[in-house]
Amino acid sequence: MSKFLAALALGVLVGCSSYRLGGPRPAFTRLEIDTVRNATSRVGTHAVLQQKLAESFAGDPRIQVGPGGAKLTVEVARYNREGLTTKPGDSYVFATFRATYVVRCTLTNRDGQTLFKDREFSATATLQPIGDATAEERSLDGPLFADIAAQVREAATTAW
Repeated sequence: MSKFLAALALGVLVGCSSYRLGGPRPAFTRLEIDTVRNATSRVGTHAVLQQKLAESFAGDPRIQVGPGGAKLTVEVARYNREGLTTKPGDSYVFATFRATYVVRCTLTNRDGQTLFKDREFSATATLQPIGDATAEERSLDGPLFADIAAQVREAATTAW
């Protein structure tokens, strides 16, 4: 029995020896997030996305956010709000909407190597306004951009 436990311990030790806390090493250790551009008619969305991207990358212990490293350029490319209906006769009285943001990103390494170019990330939420529909729709911006920021961070820090 002790030989079995010794072999098991050796197998676990060898199998886990390459594990690194935080995942694989990204292609960069420092990231500059360029000012987010907004190509939509929704005012202020770029500031929310800028904040969510900074929070997302700052939460990764492998990356330092600041100038002098890789550069991430981001644009809020599209915003769609579609009315959803369940009956053919209520197409003019929507009670539920689907809101979707599409963000386009380019990540360039410090030496000029493009890691990804014009890659699109999106997030969708369903809205059923009860009171102030505009305010409730705006309240979706934070969670949707947090989701997109997590997608961008995952794509940027995946092993190349």
